[in-house]
Parts: sequence; structure tokens; C-alpha cells
Amino acid sequence: MKTKRISKRNIFTGILLLIECIAVINSLAVINVYSQEHEIFRNAQNTYLGISLMAASPELTSDTSVAVKQEIDRIIEEQNRWKGPVLSKRRGTITGPSGKETYYNLNMAGVVRIMRRMGNTDEYWVREDGCKMLGDYIMVAANLNVHPRGSIVETSLGKAIVCDTGGFAKRNPHQIDVAVNW
Repeated sequence: MKTKRISKRNIFTGILLLIECIAVINSLAVINVYSQEHEIFRNAQNTYLGISLMAASPELTSDTSVAVKQEIDRIIEEQNRWKGPVLSKRRGTITGPSGKETYYNLNMAGVVRIMRRMGNTDEYWVREDGCKMLGDYIMVAANLNVHPRGSIVETSLGKAIVCDTGGFAKRNPHQIDVAVNW
């Protein structure tokens, strides 16, 4: 498989660290982590193959390891991002990564109070695209027997937290109803 380098840096100044972190991403992609300077390798289909980091010294600082972890997390999230249809006001209903997705626009004050009583202290806010958020997660309604309140589920719009339920839950127990302001 022919690869192309995305990063234009080809700086190999010093000793490669003896640390090699290996992670499996989308079946066979491997990450080789050596230190701060890095290159990302992809194949012709732009599928992530790996990231190698190079250093001028054999010392791995805590700042470097945090940066490496953040880069790995970012790449994993990019690889796992939903590539199918995305819920919108125009589309109304789609099949997303967790099943049927619809949307609703209601006052979320009562739902936020319920989450507070459960111990959630995350900020309630509305994202630029109109998704109602609790901390880093989109607020959704679901069948609480399938996805208990507080569960994290994947939606076409991103990761979501189950905060609510509705009449739809009996008819379609795997449906996710996304809270939006549209």
C-alpha cells in the first residue's frame, strides 16, 4: 500500500525515543509515538495509517506525553466520526449511528433540573448549529430502558447524553430524539 506524508516536516534531529505506543484504530492503523515533532501518514484513500513523532533528546516530558495523548485522541475521534447523513431541520428524520434520529425543540429547564438532581453540574448552552448541550454533550431523549439517563450515545451530530424521554420511546425503543433550537 503506497502512502503519502501529509506533514511537510521531515525533521529527524537526534535520537529516536525507545518508547513506541501502539494503538489500533479502525482495524489495522497503527500509531508509532516517538516524541514532539510528528508526521501523519495516510494512504491514497486518505485513511489514517499512523503518526510518528521525533525528538532531539531521549527525554519524554509530561507536556509531551499530554500532547501525544491529545493528538491520538483527536485522530481516533476523526476516524470514528459519523460519515453518514446528518440530522437537520430539512431532513427531519435520519438513520444515524445509534438508529433512528429525530429532533425536538422544547424548553429544557425541567430536564436540566432533573440532571442536576442526578449530580450533573455541566453547563447548559446552545451550540452554533442549534444543538442544546449539557457540557460537551448534545442533549437527547431516548427510551430509558435501553439508554438510561446519563448514558452517552453516538448521534449524527456528535456524542450525546441521554437526559430525557418521550412518547416515541414505546413505539421505537432505539430512536434518539435530539434537542435543538430549530
